[in-house]
Amino acid sequence: MCIVKNLIMCVFAASCLAGSAMAAQAPQQAASESTQQTVGNTSTQVPGGSPQNNQPPAEAQEASAAEAAMPDAEQSVAFRSLEQVSELTQIGLSGLAMRMIEQQQKLYPEFTPDWYAFEFRYIETLSALERWQDIIDHSDQLLARAVPGKQITPRIAGWFRSQKAMAWLKLGDAEQALNEARSLLWEGRGEDRDRTALWRRLIIRAYLQMDYAEDANKGLLKYRQDYGDYKSDWKLLQAQALLRADRPAEVIELLADEESHKAKALRLLAAVRARPGYAGHYIKDIKTQLADASLTQPQQRAYFYVLYEASLTDKKPILAAETAEQLLALSRTHSMLGESFSVNADDLWRLYEQIGERAGNQYSLLKGDDTAWYKRAGELRKKEPVRARGMYSVVAFTSHEEAKRQLAHKEIADSLATTDGGLEVVNQLYMQSAKAGSPENLPAEVRYRLVDHALSVGDMTLAATMMASLPQPPEGEAYFDWQMRKARVLILEGEYPQGEQILKTSLQNLNELNTDMIDHYLQVVFDLQTVRRHEQALELFDLLPIEAMDDKLRREIYYWKAESSYEIERYGKAAMLYMKSAKAGDETMTDLWAQSARFKASDALLKAGLYDDAQYAYSELLRITSSDSRKRLIRQKLQHIQLLRGSAAASAGG
Repeated sequence: MCIVKNLIMCVFAASCLAGSAMAAQAPQQAASESTQQTVGNTSTQVPGGSPQNNQPPAEAQEASAAEAAMPDAEQSVAFRSLEQVSELTQIGLSGLAMRMIEQQQKLYPEFTPDWYAFEFRYIETLSALERWQDIIDHSDQLLARAVPGKQITPRIAGWFRSQKAMAWLKLGDAEQALNEARSLLWEGRGEDRDRTALWRRLIIRAYLQMDYAEDANKGLLKYRQDYGDYKSDWKLLQAQALLRADRPAEVIELLADEESHKAKALRLLAAVRARPGYAGHYIKDIKTQLADASLTQPQQRAYFYVLYEASLTDKKPILAAETAEQLLALSRTHSMLGESFSVNADDLWRLYEQIGERAGNQYSLLKGDDTAWYKRAGELRKKEPVRARGMYSVVAFTSHEEAKRQLAHKEIADSLATTDGGLEVVNQLYMQSAKAGSPENLPAEVRYRLVDHALSVGDMTLAATMMASLPQPPEGEAYFDWQMRKARVLILEGEYPQGEQILKTSLQNLNELNTDMIDHYLQVVFDLQTVRRHEQALELFDLLPIEAMDDKLRREIYYWKAESSYEIERYGKAAMLYMKSAKAGDETMTDLWAQSARFKASDALLKAGLYDDAQYAYSELLRITSSDSRKRLIRQKLQHIQLLRGSAAASAGG
């Protein structure tokens, strides 16, 4: 695990440099475009007075010039494709992008073009993180703070309000989105053709989300009249509206020439609904599409939904249940067809019970004879697991004995938990269901596994709920591992002191510590570093018997201790720890790890104002490094030291 984090941190550092360049480019471009806009139209400014020649105040000019940095509204937030998300978010470092934006933005005065360039990027990054409520809150705060006409133009204000409308749609609050988009449309009075088109599209999306299918269709037809034949994505939107309005035959014709997977899925869905008698034929076509190994999870989810409807239409409940399980397993992925074309946990429970009832009739089983139902389900469990789960469901909801009902739930959960994606299906069935929504219906072993599953997908609410229902670890599980999970859940929920205390107590109560235990412990300490609890992380690092560890582990821990010391500006301490990391495992301090640690140590010495030590450290590193780019950077650092020395000498002489 430590090695994995090291690899991530290498990418982190490289991306930070790349991201800084990206971020710097935006304000520079904005400033350049702003300059071009105002050339030949500058006012004569009287010192301490008002602008002459009836020009607007300078702050109003800056607010207007900031529009040059504006991204396209629809492309920036809710509806950009995954391929358009920035490089940092693509490699899972959106948090880094966010921090970088916040730090860089502080370098510029508020409401200037450069400042707005970072503001736009901030909203885009929130979108990549799917933090929709944060987009709404941040936009509200900005709009309340900026003085209209001076610090923000109507166009920029409209952009932020558009982002709010998109975020509300993502949160499922179509009514709020509709009200905002309508207000923007009325206030805009059609003066800006492109923005008017955007707001009309947002209104149509809101109609679809509110299930106003006919209103959406009318809006789409009017949009087409005003803007001509629209792109493929808007044909797809109209296809969704037509399906919602129960007009599938029109969808087949509309999408006849479209070849994207979304179009194929919608066309197949329309075909199933328009020609239900051929559902069996379409099932073969859908399975052919699903056999494509290159499909993304959202594409798989789209085809699985079509297969689900086709199975129901063709009266194949077992296939429908199998497909519903696949859909629930993919429930955390993007719904390419929209949330209207999805299944929920109670849909699957209904199918299970239907399948179980049929099986009971087939085997002439009487309700109440739970033993006979269990015996038959057990015989089916390996070869026909869905039928077995159906039979267990009947017992789970009809038995008069609590113990037998709980045993049936245990069999269902155990059966699913061992399948690919099954833990998410269990989560959906027992935590997202009106029929069986309670962790108490789950065996302790499954709840324990759901804690790990929740942590892996970042669902802290689920992790905390499962943890609270398990005061003790399941039988056979190590108590230390259980405590590490508990500490991690608390820290990820923001309960830092409680999580830190569990870490301390768990380590202090141990008689021996193996590598796996250290690994689990460090993972939680790394979480504390991520949330910038560096003082506490250092205390927890110090509880480890570092000197007794092997070289590889020692160099890693020294390095991460140095990182925390550096972050809290203990630069001298950080430099010493970086050098310890460099030396551990390599007395010559020349391997790549050591060179990287020595470079960080040199930087810390420079930050500490120890110019002689920093010069020596950089010079020694220059002597051994083989990287041309690293050599150039070191030479720049050495020149920087000379400049700092000269400045310090001049100040002392003055």
